Amino acid sequence: MNQNPLNQNSVPLLEAARRYLSIDHAAFYTPGHKRSRGINHELLELFGKSVFQLDLPELPEIEEAIADAEILAATAYGSDRTWFLTNGSTCGVQAMLLATCQEGDKVLIGRNCHKSAIAALVLTGAEPIYLPTEYLPEFDLDLGVSPTTLDLFLQKHPDTKAVLLVSPNYFGVCGELAKMAAIVHAKNIPLLVDAAHGAHLGFHGDLPISALQAGADLVVQSTHKVAGSLTQSSMLHVKGDRIAIDRIDRALQILRSSSPNLFLMISLDVARRQMAIEGRELLTETLRLSNEARSQLSKLPSLRTLSQAEVSTLDPTRLTVMVDRLGITGFEADALFHSQLGVMAEMPTLSQLVFILSLGNHQADVDRLVLAFQQLPSHIKEPSFRTDRQFSPISMPIPRLTPRVAYFAQSERLDLPQAIGRISAESLCPYPPGIPLICIGEEITAETVNLLQAIARSGGIVNGASDASLATIRVVK
Repeated sequence: MNQNPLNQNSVPLLEAARRYLSIDHAAFYTPGHKRSRGINHELLELFGKSVFQLDLPELPEIEEAIADAEILAATAYGSDRTWFLTNGSTCGVQAMLLATCQEGDKVLIGRNCHKSAIAALVLTGAEPIYLPTEYLPEFDLDLGVSPTTLDLFLQKHPDTKAVLLVSPNYFGVCGELAKMAAIVHAKNIPLLVDAAHGAHLGFHGDLPISALQAGADLVVQSTHKVAGSLTQSSMLHVKGDRIAIDRIDRALQILRSSSPNLFLMISLDVARRQMAIEGRELLTETLRLSNEARSQLSKLPSLRTLSQAEVSTLDPTRLTVMVDRLGITGFEADALFHSQLGVMAEMPTLSQLVFILSLGNHQADVDRLVLAFQQLPSHIKEPSFRTDRQFSPISMPIPRLTPRVAYFAQSERLDLPQAIGRISAESLCPYPPGIPLICIGEEITAETVNLLQAIARSGGIVNGASDASLATIRVVK
């Protein structure tokens, strides 16, 4: 490891990469293109030679730089240890459960969890106790798990081994994590947080505190979502002594690629420096843009925007706009934005459009967004549903088998309506946000079937379905 003192201005991986550009040697290691010499000429012209010169395995100098970069990240984010991930927060969520649970262990999980948590339950064999979430009907909005609900379920299940919560969620709603950490820790249970959308939290006083600041034991963040690294790059952080570091290391040895992409690692290193050194200044501008967009859109007829007035724990850089009063779905509005108005939302739902504002956005983006909403009504040919439609959450599905048992059980395919009352052998998730409406092992209800069909009819994408048409579903035999 580098014996020189490290500071947040350092970027060990970027510096190591620069040195490798000037190295001339005979390469007898992977990858097969040998630092660009075997690459197809069209790809070489598109990407440039240096991209392939730096497509390297974990050579000795690179391994040392990774270790230094992870130490700097731990300091910047306030953890005891940080790991760089190149297969996304999916890997981090699965590592959190694999490091804390084994077959038969109970784990409390918010029912708004990402599908990666369900996959982790298949891997570990742990028994999920799903926690219901609060709901804001005016904005058709999931508010996450409340401290009261968490406390109640811990009293019912004192043998719980871990608690996994999502904060912030896709809409930027953060949980009351400090309260919930105190509740969980009073029983000496670790709190795991899927903070995939929270890599920027903790770097500005006008944002909610980060999960680590709130007292979480193990936190995964998708650095690429809002903090400037490349897609598929994330960080896993541990703090405190409730979870042994060697258990996390063992989990990651199973789940992480043995050939991590150096570009993703470099981007994590540089993104960490950017947030540590310039984060407050950059986020100040992001907050200004977000507040301006919210203010201008709120003045337009038939539009409503979610703000901290409705949800005090909201991350204000996440902009949710209700389009239901326009008489169209969010999917239809998204299609019009994309095809005719030159704006791309992060996520449409039946009633909303969700926009992520980050350090990469500028005033021109907000101007185009506001203009697109001003022009949107003229592009609507006719309403697709009544504007007084009321949205409501589906009731909590009933788990019948653990995800692992359901995964390995014999299954058969049925027409979707005929599957009502049967146990699902697959997880169906509108994507984004990737939260299963039906988890593998749960009973399929008429309510859920109706909602899935409504999403499909409206142009939404349902991930995880073995039948992309949603005409059929696989159920436990």
